[in-house]
Amino acid sequence: MPVDHAKAYPYFIPGGSYVLYRDGWRDLPEPPCVGCRHAVVAAGSNASPDRLAAKFAPVPQLLKFPIPVLRARLYDFDAVYSAHVSRYGAIPATLARAPGAAAELYVTLLTDEQLEHMHDSEAVGVNYDFIRLAGARLEIDGGDPVDDLFAYLSRRGCLNRDGQPVALSAITTENRLWPAMTQEQILDHVRTRLEPETPLDDFIRAQIDSEETRARRTEILAKDALRI
Repeated sequence: MPVDHAKAYPYFIPGGSYVLYRDGWRDLPEPPCVGCRHAVVAAGSNASPDRLAAKFAPVPQLLKFPIPVLRARLYDFDAVYSAHVSRYGAIPATLARAPGAAAELYVTLLTDEQLEHMHDSEAVGVNYDFIRLAGARLEIDGGDPVDDLFAYLSRRGCLNRDGQPVALSAITTENRLWPAMTQEQILDHVRTRLEPETPLDDFIRAQIDSEETRARRTEILAKDALRI
């Protein structure tokens, strides 16, 4: 069900590093060459093998080189909700600077062609900017720190709830600075703010079915979004 799919964001994420193949995912067999590809932080559903598989399903030839997805710890950042609505009805993630925090995230290692496809899937220039995380400290599980690191950051900013961002409860973060919510909770918060009389499932269904509805709600959320 599309509504249940929206509520399930950021979807299933394994407990450790893995590799995405054409026919599914498997545990990482050995440490990959991190410097040989573009290292991109996955703040939300890009850490999920199911979501990545769906993104690459239309272009399976791009998985002739499997994608390593490495569990890592990113310091002084947290995964928070972006101030926009995705086409599948969820409120997606972005990164926010959070001094002293340490987020348990994942890093995708992408070829040039895979990165170009990811840009399209992330609506770079519309919903996200692709940036280098200059000076960021990230350590891969069982490996060395990664210096050349990239991420997709929301062009809309961080969703504002009572003057603070809202972290993803699905992401484990030490020394978290802000309250965390599940996807269903943040959707209900947005519904209460925008259309309190509408049942939650109807609210979600409307933004799945209508690009105009998504755009209108995104515009409202972006007006007071936080830039952190």
